[in-house]
Amino acid sequence: MARGVKKTLQEKIAQKEELIDVLSTRVKKERDELNELLEMQKMEELNELRMVVQKSGMEISDIIQMAQMQAAQ
Repeated sequence: MARGVKKTLQEKIAQKEELIDVLSTRVKKERDELNELLEMQKMEELNELRMVVQKSGMEISDIIQMAQMQAAQ
């Protein structure tokens, strides 16, 4: 059976470098998207916390003080 033309070592190296560049770009993009989602999650959690604090009638400073006292114990 006839095989295709064998690639040179230099061609194989260039191919691998190109693949690594493409994958690195993809990983960076995915990491950026993950960080964006994590920031959105933090904002949602902060908004939820703010709503609970508002419903309780307490001030943020009161909650901070309570948390600091709890942490000191």
